[in-house]
Amino acid sequence: METLTKSSISPSFLVIPEIMVSRQSYVNGIKLFLMGVLGLSLGYVLSTTTLSLTFLYQGLQLISFFLIFYALINLIKIRVTYSYFNFIVSIYLLWQILILVRGDYTDLTYFGVKQLLFNLNYGALVLFVPFIAFLPLKIIVLKKLFYVIGIMSFIFLFLAFFNLPVLLNPDLLDLDSMGMIETYAKYLALPIGILAINFDLLERRYKILVVITSLSILLLAIFRARRGLIFIELSIITVSLLVHYYKSHKKMSIFLFLVYFLFLSITYFSSKTDFFQLSFLNNISEKGLQNTRNYVESCFFNDMTFIDYVVGKGYNSGYRCPGIDDSIFKDGIRTVIETDYLQLIMIGGIVNLVLLLLCIIPALYLGLFKSNNIMVKSLVLWIVIWLISLYPANVYSLNLYHISIWICVGFCYSKSFRELSQEDIRIYFLKEIDPNKIIT
Repeated sequence: METLTKSSISPSFLVIPEIMVSRQSYVNGIKLFLMGVLGLSLGYVLSTTTLSLTFLYQGLQLISFFLIFYALINLIKIRVTYSYFNFIVSIYLLWQILILVRGDYTDLTYFGVKQLLFNLNYGALVLFVPFIAFLPLKIIVLKKLFYVIGIMSFIFLFLAFFNLPVLLNPDLLDLDSMGMIETYAKYLALPIGILAINFDLLERRYKILVVITSLSILLLAIFRARRGLIFIELSIITVSLLVHYYKSHKKMSIFLFLVYFLFLSITYFSSKTDFFQLSFLNNISEKGLQNTRNYVESCFFNDMTFIDYVVGKGYNSGYRCPGIDDSIFKDGIRTVIETDYLQLIMIGGIVNLVLLLLCIIPALYLGLFKSNNIMVKSLVLWIVIWLISLYPANVYSLNLYHISIWICVGFCYSKSFRELSQEDIRIYFLKEIDPNKIIT
């Protein structure tokens, strides 16, 4: 990697902006935090998709929790620069504490306590992911984030290949294969989307990894008829292609290629076969186009009262929905619903959802209309994809996908980051910066 010197920087980069300079202790803290998230995700994936050595994988999760906690203690500082941001995120976190205090802990067993700690989908610690917003942000965070996402994507490809017979089980109702692809994608692979949107800032090896990982997620999701995952991945791929098209200097050739490819695909499928008779897409035609949520959502709406809608029922509370997952939920009371917007309302009411949006919407405005570089706008798109994904899937979880959202929110609020030029950012990502070799 080339070292950045005065001759290789843009005119606006004669003095290194503070956001681009980091102390080694800060860099080490970020590395420790991200590796903790990596260990946490890997431990959870292995403990939920394998039938043995669960105690060992949960041990990895526990160690990773300590690493994350230690790193955050040394890194987090409550920022005073953005008073609105500080205030609204603090209120949101206080509301999460209130949700926990108001929770239903009757009949809590040893297994239930473990779920509180180790369940990264609905565990208690999921509520405190927004605390990441208080990280003091330097651009090195994004660089290290991209690196760890690359590692997680490689792990995803390895595990997917190793368990391919399970993932390709022809039984459409096989719970093991459905759960495996959902877990692999959510906790290891989906974060690759932020790299896809910033494709031009990647080295060649990362670009290859992005393409292989993205296509693997999409193809496996189609085969298993996971509608939410298909929607999320198609959204990421579509936005990434649009951003790449916008940045490209060869817009016309790319556009013509896409039109030509689309024309050939439509012509071939319309002349050769019925689209849904393709064996690969047969699962979609059988199950993927059916509405399987009406009953569960009807149960949810029938059980909620006005007060529940306003302030929620508290953590670990539920709604009566007999006949669905009775072997998991006692007396037909489901504590989860497969739509994050409704899940947020169930535990914390509309207040919970409004506070979340009050944290995020100003960040979207600043990133779109008050920034000098395209990368901030790409972070906005990443946040928007996540917000949309809260409906078809459960993505409000303790994973790198969710954590990356709050990191992006923080960067959108950062005036110093928004003021950087795109050329300065490109140089930073593609060349090694040595501040001692830059004449300021």
